Amino acid sequence: MYLLNNFKTRLIRNLVYQSSILFLLILLVNKVLLANENVCIDTICNESDSQSYNNEIREIKVLVLYDDNIFFEEGWEDNLNERFIEVNNFYYSNFKIKWKITAIQQYPFSKDIEKLSTLFSLHKEDILKLDTDAEVIISIIGRDIKGSGIAATFSNIIMVSNYDKLLSYRSSVIIAHELGHLFGAWHTQRTEDFMLVSGANNLYAGKESSSIVKLMRNYNFTPETIINNSKVLNRISRLYERHHARGEINPVARLLTDYGNKYYLNKKYSSALDILKDSITYYGRWGKTRMILSKTYYELGMYSNAFTELTRAMFFGSQPDLNYENKLKNKFIELNKLDPSINNPFITR
Repeated sequence: MYLLNNFKTRLIRNLVYQSSILFLLILLVNKVLLANENVCIDTICNESDSQSYNNEIREIKVLVLYDDNIFFEEGWEDNLNERFIEVNNFYYSNFKIKWKITAIQQYPFSKDIEKLSTLFSLHKEDILKLDTDAEVIISIIGRDIKGSGIAATFSNIIMVSNYDKLLSYRSSVIIAHELGHLFGAWHTQRTEDFMLVSGANNLYAGKESSSIVKLMRNYNFTPETIINNSKVLNRISRLYERHHARGEINPVARLLTDYGNKYYLNKKYSSALDILKDSITYYGRWGKTRMILSKTYYELGMYSNAFTELTRAMFFGSQPDLNYENKLKNKFIELNKLDPSINNPFITR
């Protein structure tokens, strides 16, 4: 009995000792990861010493595009400069970043669109083709339109509406918010944060927003430089997993899905398939990714996979595409006529 009790005692001591060591190792690893994610990445920063972030100011050239509604508004350029003074005070104090307007020019934005997001989608590709040495392009829409601001994650363009003639502090917050998306910053539910999911009113960066902007602080706004860099993408994703608003989509998934869609539209279906499959490993609950993936499988002749992804797309809230759904349905009818053993998944038995 004594030997049995002695054995149990030594066993318990060993288990406690091993558990303590494992706990300390986990704390150490987390500390290292957090420390690494609070400084910019060398491969992104294009600097041999990431600590130079603490000493150097990054100046980013900005091209401002405006529509003819703004052209006739007296003093709008002075208002714009006032807003950028506030934006620069915020970005400099937090990230040593200054935005420098190097050119202002008129642009023929469509006047028949009522939503800012639709207008952004319409003009995005053409704006990206503009011949400019500016690193970032800001479009300002002077007419009444639904929406206050929009940006494509990790891109170099944003669009804001001139709902108050750029007279208020709120316009500065909107501009700063959309610029934050260019670094990959996602929406937060912290009411005081400049990346608040809706209705941000403060130029204040909380821990989650600061972490991603600091990490990507010297990013060159060219997605091609990071899209195949798994080290960078994984670090961004780890930050997202720690800090994100409920329902907010992983920015890495947004980036990969956007590129998957580009490959799909350019009929590079194999490339689209690879990158879309990567996207769902980062965030599998976005209906948009699943819908594009379904269409990609269709073009590759993988119809069962196309049906599976279509059902997932609808489950995760994708906008219905009845034309595509009918096309896939008709394809199964056609295949079933050629080979009756092929089941039509649209027909419930």
